[in-house]
Amino acid sequence: MTGTGRVELLDAPRIRLVETAAPGLSPAHRSAMDRRWEEAVRANPALFDGPVAALTGLERDGRDGLVLSWARATYRYRALRGVPDAPAVASLFVSVLQPSEDGRLLVGRMASSTVAPGRWQLPGGTVEPPDGDAGLDLDGLRRHAARELAEETGSTAAAGSLTRG
Repeated sequence: MTGTGRVELLDAPRIRLVETAAPGLSPAHRSAMDRRWEEAVRANPALFDGPVAALTGLERDGRDGLVLSWARATYRYRALRGVPDAPAVASLFVSVLQPSEDGRLLVGRMASSTVAPGRWQLPGGTVEPPDGDAGLDLDGLRRHAARELAEETGSTAAAGSLTRG
């Protein structure tokens, strides 16, 4: 494990994804979340409250493992950030580092429907929960990353060819 400031790089050859319940919200937190979401939509009407796999926990599993806990939620839960004493909820996100043959790295600008329109970003996106009772696993994350890469760049990399960095 290497750390610099507030960022840590974890060496975790084993990653396990565990579905949990969405965090319970008090009436005050739900009200604050809804109010912040409505403000965000007024500022950017292209935002939508679609399904998202929310990261609810991260912990080490022995020396070489990592457990990512996730829950089915919607983008609205991101509005909890900055609400005092609210449960911590982040989106589970995939990014693709796609080098070109000449060594350059593929990046793009975020769309108007995102939180940061125009910001330079690696191809990727927020992970959607699997349909029904299906679980989320590394192969699912690879499929999602390949889909995001195709949607955003037209590249047709096979999910199996993507590796975790």
